[in-house]
Amino acid sequence: MLSDQSKAVLADLARKAGVQIAPRDDAQKLEQARALTGAMVDYSGSAPDGILSEEIAVDGPAGDIRVRLYKPAMAERTKLLIWYHGGGAMAGSLESHDTALRQLSAATSRTIASVDYRLAPEHVSPAPQNDCIAATRALMAKAGELGCDREEITIGGDSIGGMFAALVAIALRDAGDAMPEAMVMLYPNTDLRPDRDLRSLHTEAGHVMTKESLLYENSLFVPNAADRTSPTVSPLLADDLTALPRTLLVTCEHDPLRDEGEAFADRLREGGVVVEHHRLDGTIHGIFQMAGWIDEGSAIQKTIGQFLASVERPGR
Repeated sequence: MLSDQSKAVLADLARKAGVQIAPRDDAQKLEQARALTGAMVDYSGSAPDGILSEEIAVDGPAGDIRVRLYKPAMAERTKLLIWYHGGGAMAGSLESHDTALRQLSAATSRTIASVDYRLAPEHVSPAPQNDCIAATRALMAKAGELGCDREEITIGGDSIGGMFAALVAIALRDAGDAMPEAMVMLYPNTDLRPDRDLRSLHTEAGHVMTKESLLYENSLFVPNAADRTSPTVSPLLADDLTALPRTLLVTCEHDPLRDEGEAFADRLREGGVVVEHHRLDGTIHGIFQMAGWIDEGSAIQKTIGQFLASVERPGR
């Protein structure tokens, strides 16, 4: 059953969507979808005091990639968490996740590096995930310059960003590169096949995301439906999910992505990966950005902090 707080967010989102006019063309449809995704910041609540931010640029496959850093003001040296924002790979931004990542920096006492990867449809797959991979390599290499521990770096993301975290880890493993200590996946996409038939895609409880909007996002990110069976965009279908970082994976009861996220947790366990999974009852997709309206949005920040503390090396 949907929580009252989740119902309140859905009602407010419906109000915002209701004032939009019917899109006259594909360009306006995209503009409206991006506007609604950007409006998620309205539910994030207050940004905590004592978090410093700055922007840097790192080398990417098509030029500089912007990265926004968040760091506790009183910390001399911290651990680094690299974050890939959600938004279906066609929306979302540094701004849409700004408050949530300030909150996460405060909750974890870590430096958060938010990656501004390229978006579809202007830049279709593999551009977004390649940016995430390149930015991660660059940030891991310069962690010491950023005042971070070079030995304990973690990665994470929400929604499609959670999938990008998995793709980054797989790419680093396959290349024989240094691996993150841990991975955080919040209600991730893991299977973009258009013909999959999952129970969570058909619930009628009401969503931030629907089956139809999910198919729309996927069609922009990976225009050729046949390509969505590739493990480079559907990591659930990867043959090898061994030797990946210890993972925190969170799913939401009333989320179309719930079942594919939980299936991915099972696949990771089958591959010998240590997985901590939480299903948040009564909640909806996007709660990481909803701490101001939904209690579980705040709780998830603490859960991430506790998980990361549990994987820290003794004496560090």
